[in-house]
Amino acid sequence: MANFIRPRPIAWFFFLLAFGTTVALGSWQVQRLQWKERLIAEIAAANERAPVTTLPTEPTELAALQFRRVTLHGRWIPDQEFHLTPRYWHDQFGYAIVSPLKLADGRILLVNRGWVPGKKKLLETRPQTRVTGKTIIHGMVRTDTDRNYFTPPSKPEKNIWFGRDIPEMAAFGALHDVIPAMVDITVPGTPMMPEKVTDTLSDPSLPVPSDGKIRLRNNHLSYILTWYGIALGILVIFILYHRKKG
Repeated sequence: MANFIRPRPIAWFFFLLAFGTTVALGSWQVQRLQWKERLIAEIAAANERAPVTTLPTEPTELAALQFRRVTLHGRWIPDQEFHLTPRYWHDQFGYAIVSPLKLADGRILLVNRGWVPGKKKLLETRPQTRVTGKTIIHGMVRTDTDRNYFTPPSKPEKNIWFGRDIPEMAAFGALHDVIPAMVDITVPGTPMMPEKVTDTLSDPSLPVPSDGKIRLRNNHLSYILTWYGIALGILVIFILYHRKKG
């Protein structure tokens, strides 16, 4: 049987710290993988269901519609926009144009109409995109704020929004009875746009709508293997270092 040198307290400390940290990070990634797989399954299930034609008033019922398809009737509130950023199309920086839509029941819904290039942020640079009157929209419900720990605060004074900050948008736009959710206009297979949008483009297809696909990175399995592999390496090195030679 191999003999081992009794580790000193300082060695135990650093070993347990490093080993425990890497095991904890690996276990956290296991939880993240399970969460991501559930979310992907929820998105797929929501896409398979028939579109809804009304939005509930109950917050819990509305939250349950995350990623559901909708077909809604309403009237645009003209000349009012909110600009979500950063948004990219073919690696070009731009903004998502959010416009308020008044539904038949009087409530106001914020609608993400799609992407425009950065230099066309202001409505006066793209008058062909102005919306007014009655309309029917087809889209996807988004009840999340689209924020994480690294998302900067929005800049209402510049009408620049880094998250789906619906209450703040409503206050900034003096809008009342705003639904606490957003709908992204979706057109499957769209957009039929050139890969490069020029500054002088006056294209009726702006804003570029979403194709309705939620793309989620799922690299958690590789992270799990990495962290647990590091933990195993730390354990092996610790054992070999304290094994008596000869």
